[in-house]
Amino acid sequence: MKSERLLFIAYDIKVDKIRTYLARRLLYYGLKRIQYSVFKGEVVYKDKEHIFEELQELDLGPEDKVHIIDLCELCIKNIIVFGKE
Repeated sequence: MKSERLLFIAYDIKVDKIRTYLARRLLYYGLKRIQYSVFKGEVVYKDKEHIFEELQELDLGPEDKVHIIDLCELCIKNIIVFGKE
C-alpha cells in the first residue's frame, strides 16, 4: 500500500480568518494552491489524519463547506489537466 495519498481539498468559507487559517495549514502540510480555494498535494497517511482532525475543529458556519477528494492510484492515472498545471 502506498504511504502517500493524493488529496484535492476545495473549500467555500465565508469568514476571512478561518479561510486564511485553513489555507496556511494546507500549505504547511505541503499542498499546493491550484485555484484560490483549491489545493492539491501528496501527503503521508498520518498528515491526512491530522488534516481531518484540524478540519473537524474549525468553527465552520452553516453555509461553509470543505470538500476532500482522496484519489486512488487508478484515479490519479486518469487525471487530465488542460492548460498550465
